[in-house]
Amino acid sequence: MTAINAHGTHRRLMLYSKEKQIFVKGTVSAVTNNVAVNVSKYQKTLHGFAVIDRQTVHVVGTENAVDDAADVPQHCLDTKTDVTQVLWCTLGYINCLVVTCSEGLIIYDCDKQFKRIYTHNCEDKNMKEKYAKGIAAFECTYLCVGNSNGSIRVFGPDEDGQVVFLDRKLFHGAPITDMSSYKHNLVSCDESGCTVLSQIDCGELMIIARSKMFGGHPCTTTEMTRVGLMAVGYGCGTIRMFDPAVKIINGDAEDQLPMIVQISAHARCITSMSAAKDADLLLSVSEDSWIRVWKISSTTITLVYCYMKEDTMFVGCQFITRNGSKFCTTAYDSQYITCYTVNQL
Repeated sequence: MTAINAHGTHRRLMLYSKEKQIFVKGTVSAVTNNVAVNVSKYQKTLHGFAVIDRQTVHVVGTENAVDDAADVPQHCLDTKTDVTQVLWCTLGYINCLVVTCSEGLIIYDCDKQFKRIYTHNCEDKNMKEKYAKGIAAFECTYLCVGNSNGSIRVFGPDEDGQVVFLDRKLFHGAPITDMSSYKHNLVSCDESGCTVLSQIDCGELMIIARSKMFGGHPCTTTEMTRVGLMAVGYGCGTIRMFDPAVKIINGDAEDQLPMIVQISAHARCITSMSAAKDADLLLSVSEDSWIRVWKISSTTITLVYCYMKEDTMFVGCQFITRNGSKFCTTAYDSQYITCYTVNQL
C-alpha cells in the first residue's frame, strides 16, 4: 500500500497492529495529552505508563496486561486536586514523575516508591493564576511548567540536588495548554491559538518568536521533532509545522514564526501528539476516533498509517519506542491503555 503526499510522490504505508492492552484500576479522564510513557534513552524498552483519572494518577507497567492484570499492584497517586498533565523526566540524578494540577506542581521520586519530593503552589491572586498545565524538561537540568495566566515557571536542581524555583516569565496572554522542548528551545502554546518559541540560558527563559493566532482556534498539543521542527495541533483538527530557524522580522513585536506546513489532519479537536525520538514520525489522535501516523519533513507531512475505532474519543497517545515502532493510546472513560506495534518499517 502507498500514500501520496502533497507533492504527488508515493510513500509506502506503515502497518501497525494491536499488540496488547494495559489494565488501569480506574478510568481515563477527558483531558488532553492524557498518557505519559517512561522511555529510557539507552534501552528501547517500555518502563512504565502514567494516566490521569480526575484527582488520581495511575502508574502501571507492561506486566499489567489484560489477561493477568487483576492482582498486579499499581501505584495510585492521589493529589486531592484535579490533575491536568503528567510527564516522566530526570532532574539531576533523580528519576521523576512530574504532575501538574489545579493547585500547581508536584514532583515524585520514581526510585523511592513515588515519594513526593517537591511541591509548588502556583496560586498568585495578583497574577490571577488558577492552575498549571504544560510540562517540558531540558537535558536533566531544567523543568518548565505553564500556567493559566500565560506564565512559565522554570525549576531545576540546586548544588545539593534539590529541586528549586529559578525563574518566571509571562509570555502568553491566555492559558497555556502544552509545551515541548528540544535542546535549548522551548515551544509553548495557549488557548488563543498562539505559539511561542523561547530559549533557556542558565535557567532564564528568553522569548525568541511567536506565531499568528490563525483564526483564534485554540492550540491543544505541541511536539518538537528530532530535528527541531515545531508541530502544533489545534482544536479545529489542523496540524501546523513551524521551523525555529526561519523567522519573519516584525518591527512591532518579537520575530514572527512563519508556518511552513499545514494539513487538515482530523475532523475534530486534536487531543494529543507524539514525536518519535529517533525517527521522523509524528503520531496524532483526536476526538474524531482516528489514530494517524505522519512522516514529517521541513516541507511535507505524509500520512503513513491511520486507524479508526468507532465511538471512541481518544485523549492521549505516545510512542513507546524511540524509533516509532510501537505506540500507545488512551480514550475517555476507558480502563485500558492500548498498545500497537508495527508490522513493517
